[in-house]
Amino acid sequence: CDLIVEAIYEDFNAKTELFKALDAVVGQDTILATNTSSFSVTELAQSVSHPDRFIGLHYFYHAAKNRLVEIIPGEKTSQEVIDAAKVFSMLSGKDAIICNDSYGFVVNRFFVPWLNEAARLLEENIADIATIDDVCMKLFGIGMGPFALMNATGVPVAYHAERTLEKLGSLYAVSEKLKEQALSGQLWDINGDISTDEIIRKNISDRMLGVVFFVCSQLLDEKVCTAVNINRGARIGLKWRKGPIEL
Repeated sequence: CDLIVEAIYEDFNAKTELFKALDAVVGQDTILATNTSSFSVTELAQSVSHPDRFIGLHYFYHAAKNRLVEIIPGEKTSQEVIDAAKVFSMLSGKDAIICNDSYGFVVNRFFVPWLNEAARLLEENIADIATIDDVCMKLFGIGMGPFALMNATGVPVAYHAERTLEKLGSLYAVSEKLKEQALSGQLWDINGDISTDEIIRKNISDRMLGVVFFVCSQLLDEKVCTAVNINRGARIGLKWRKGPIEL
């Protein structure tokens, strides 16, 4: 193989063990890529003998249909491998954004806290699930709110991704409600009456926009990526009508 993309579940030890096994059987020119949504590419690259041939290629749900892929070079990734990843993305019909190696990369860095904030609103009895989803659908111009999205992609996925981000600060602390739901193995009950109370809806709007704006400001401060790529990530990968910078 010229390129192998690992796409197993989000467990750091499982991924490193797989890469050690692959490293023992592939040629020295084979590019090894990880589809991790949140782990450090540089740290994963330590499990192979040629970290210069290692890169992150993070595909978005649903990978067969979603055009977005984040290309994440590790500290030792060669320019030749970065260029090959760009060409491969283009040839496979993907719209790639390049970002520096940082937990959560670009899109999940603000999208996962966005999901977590929705669970916090529920936990704090600010609003019910149906109202939170309705406000978010109208505010971000999307077909599913955060709870419906978690049901579609897997509640445990959101939980484990947020746990990975916790080391970035208190804003990223996992909501107890999200943890409880993920560990229960159940989906969120997204049925219910939608509140039209303007104060409640304004509260939801402010909180959901606030968490996105704060995290995106961090991304720009840390030079993880450009403002253009933040917008492209949200519009292409998440199908938001407007990107965070536009909002």
